[in-house]
Amino acid sequence: MKKLLTIIICAIFLVSCGNKSDEVAKKNYADEATMSNMSSENSLGKVKETLKKYLKEEDVNQFVSLVDDYNKTIENTSLHGDFQPEINPEYDFEKIDSLWTSKKGEFIGTNCRINTFVLLKDSIGSKNIPYDNEDLAFDKSSLDHSEILNESEKENFYSLFSKIKTEKTKDYRVHGKKMEEHLSNFNLKVNDNISMVSVVINDDLDYDSLFIGHVGVLAKEDDHYLWIEKLSFQEPYQAIKFATKEDCFKYLYNKYKDYKSETTSNPFIMENDKLIELDEYKN
Repeated sequence: MKKLLTIIICAIFLVSCGNKSDEVAKKNYADEATMSNMSSENSLGKVKETLKKYLKEEDVNQFVSLVDDYNKTIENTSLHGDFQPEINPEYDFEKIDSLWTSKKGEFIGTNCRINTFVLLKDSIGSKNIPYDNEDLAFDKSSLDHSEILNESEKENFYSLFSKIKTEKTKDYRVHGKKMEEHLSNFNLKVNDNISMVSVVINDDLDYDSLFIGHVGVLAKEDDHYLWIEKLSFQEPYQAIKFATKEDCFKYLYNKYKDYKSETTSNPFIMENDKLIELDEYKN
């Protein structure tokens, strides 16, 4: 029963991750940030150009094809091509879901973890680390019903995003150290201008564990930072321009801060394999 409950909780997180604490995010960052769903040739081209400065061209092209396929499948419903000062727009999820299901059938699409891995897989390499992929049931379904990753890449994906054991405590620093130890096994730092940024959730339903609930890529672009994310399997892609890295970290924390219980720690932010300290953790 606990295992089933864990999967249900995971599913709820994946489906609703784009909707929590939106008002907080709007209040803190609407005047500073701009967002695009990369649904125009111009915006997608600019994102592609930025990513190709730092990442393997083949991986960037694969990511761009996933974005383009998703946007065309949902017929650009509710999407914004150009960057605009609204980082949490209202999406017509009912129509999006209907269009996706009618055209894709049982294939549930891709999520934040799959898209991030597609972009970074060339630098991550093969680690052959034992993993617990119980919380990756939906990711596995997506990968098993597509040719996005080969078998070797799938194994590395499960290792990277594995649920890991931690101590029974609400101290995020203890959990952060555990996550640092895990992620240090992977070559996540490509260079100083691009990084994997993740939101880590503490769970104690099955055993005391940590899980990357949301993740994306943060890249330096001229005088600002470009945050690239896929909200969930059937929810849109977003590219958000932030003035600073800290603005991005705070946006993510405020968006996902409610994913905790009375017995678990606050969610926390990792950049590559390093814990990011935020004053918000203490609130």
